[in-house]
Amino acid sequence: MPKKRGEAKVNILLVDDHPENLVALEAVLDSPEYTLVKAATGMEALKLLLKDDFGLILLDVFMPGLNGFETAAMIRERPKTRNIPIIFITAVNKAETDAARGYSLGAVDYIIKPFDPDTLKSKVSALVDLYKKGNKLKQQLGQLEKLSQERYRNLANAIPQIVWIARPNGMVDFFNQQWFSYTGLPFEQSEGWGWKKVIHPEDLQYYLDRWGETLKIGIPFEIHCRLKRADGAYRWHLVRALPERDQHDQTMAWLGTSTDIDDQKRAEGVLRQKTVEAEEANRIKSEFVSNVSHELRTPLNAIIGYASLLLQGTYGEVNDPQRPPVEGIQRNASELLSLINNLLDLSKMESGKVPLVIEPVDLNRLLPDVFENLKGLMNGKQIEVRWDIQQGLIPIRTDRLKVRQVVLNLISNAIKFTEAGSIAISASNVNRGVQFSIGDTGVGMKREDLPYIFDPFRQIDGSMTRKVGGSGLGLTIVKNALTLLHGRIDVQSEYGRGSTFTVFLPERFPGAVEPDGMEKQLQR
Repeated sequence: MPKKRGEAKVNILLVDDHPENLVALEAVLDSPEYTLVKAATGMEALKLLLKDDFGLILLDVFMPGLNGFETAAMIRERPKTRNIPIIFITAVNKAETDAARGYSLGAVDYIIKPFDPDTLKSKVSALVDLYKKGNKLKQQLGQLEKLSQERYRNLANAIPQIVWIARPNGMVDFFNQQWFSYTGLPFEQSEGWGWKKVIHPEDLQYYLDRWGETLKIGIPFEIHCRLKRADGAYRWHLVRALPERDQHDQTMAWLGTSTDIDDQKRAEGVLRQKTVEAEEANRIKSEFVSNVSHELRTPLNAIIGYASLLLQGTYGEVNDPQRPPVEGIQRNASELLSLINNLLDLSKMESGKVPLVIEPVDLNRLLPDVFENLKGLMNGKQIEVRWDIQQGLIPIRTDRLKVRQVVLNLISNAIKFTEAGSIAISASNVNRGVQFSIGDTGVGMKREDLPYIFDPFRQIDGSMTRKVGGSGLGLTIVKNALTLLHGRIDVQSEYGRGSTFTVFLPERFPGAVEPDGMEKQLQR
């Protein structure tokens, strides 16, 4: 094969203690593609191998001093030379014995004296060709690696975050351009452990402790710390690093980034402060509502009581023209008292200051009982009531007053917003609890209003609310009460066709103790 222009010659080392054998080898292998280098001893060969790179070694087995096998063993011990192919040259009578030993030392082939020139040239040519291809592959890999590194650096420099690479021991040996722009430090002052000087003194020790732990264990690194900017200002950064591992899971390098999160940190601080202020304002509001409610309830109870006495004739006969105004006083005072009670309940729920009395509650009794108290709201309306209570409905352990409050608000709303039609009340056992539903064929609600119905003071249809009355707190109280009881509520509604509210309550309030024997008897 003709030598390509610009292609470097391949060095071949010929080792034999007989000069005539070296001359014979040189004559056969003479080629413009090879540079033939001769050595008369194993020691001389080892010195030449340290000096130059060789693509192939032809090594005589029997030589004084270091023989071929000993020379080959030393060649294989050196990282620089261990991969150079060796062809052993041996005598006919020793071929089989030498072959076994030679292959154990890494020989790739054997030539038996006297050798056939064509066979020798063919074997050498094949091995030299492999060497050239290997060199070419190394060059290509080197170029690819260089290109990859160049692309990586270009990519790193294009990223707005700081990018850095550290050795397995934590010494940083690469920063992208963003580091130099941010810190104003040259590479000479940053490499190794020089980057420590930009970390805020209050954060430095914690940073070093965490970084040391990361290097020791080999786990991902993440920390918030302040880094000094070129103008002297410190800004918060999120610093992260991940280990780059080889095929043996050993850390080769640490790939790290530093992201400026100072604005985010400040915003979080403002948010925390605003949250504290909002909680304090809510506490003050709750206390105010509670105090005002207590102050208003006393005179209102007196007004309602005196109005009732007037209507009963305690202070004299009330004539027909007088009766409606007194009844109006009693009715409006009662509605105002109901609103105040609702405000007080809501304030307690929001503050978490609601005492709960956990006891057995039988919905089979509670639902009809609440309905009986509200039947008066149906006067003058054409409403059919349908019941569907499952036989054997289990008692639940919960707060009776809160459940009653939930049922009262839901049935009251169903009656208020249904002029004619029906109301369906059902209850059944479900997995680990009881579920009851209160549905009506009243005005219903629009789909876009459903997400807001549990908001306080939210009245979906103002005109309808003015007609039937109400504060807009009923469903809010229902939602908050169920949250306290670890229950939940779902609603389905269609505008103009009615609404159905479905409530789930757990069989046992979380943390409630088991009833004793007497309680179990009472529950039956």
